[in-house]
Amino acid sequence: GTLMWSMVLYVILLYIVALFSRAIFGQEKIDNVYEHFYSVPRSMFTTFRCSFGDCTTSSGTPIFEFVNEGYGTLAATFCCLFLFTVTIGIFNVISAIFVESTLAAAQAMHHSQKDARLQDEKLWNTRITTLIRSMVAVSKMPYDTTKLSESLQSIYDLEIESSL
Repeated sequence: GTLMWSMVLYVILLYIVALFSRAIFGQEKIDNVYEHFYSVPRSMFTTFRCSFGDCTTSSGTPIFEFVNEGYGTLAATFCCLFLFTVTIGIFNVISAIFVESTLAAAQAMHHSQKDARLQDEKLWNTRITTLIRSMVAVSKMPYDTTKLSESLQSIYDLEIESSL
């Protein structure tokens, strides 16, 4: 679920930025810019590459340099803001969503294991027996095994809520 919604968020942002890029950079035939934004699919592909840091022409020259030369500083600033927003903003939000869901799953597993230990009668009986033996050993008082057995039976018959 989380991965799917992360991808949906990313694709929506990619599509919106590709539409803007197509409208701005795909109109005039400026060398090394137009061929990357002449259609919406090509603009989406270029925007996708740029969001992962590969915003270069086929010769390896950064597209931002040609955008700055052909369209001015404002257009280059738009490109830089997009790159910053995707890299720092969107990818960190997506990472945080994955971390949060992983921690929630770990906490749910921890509570499940804790509930299983609380419901384990054999473990409960073993711990109570150990506790009583320790109490008797520390007290060093003589005890009647019949009374002790009756007391243990009454402790065993107690109903204790697991929420405690």
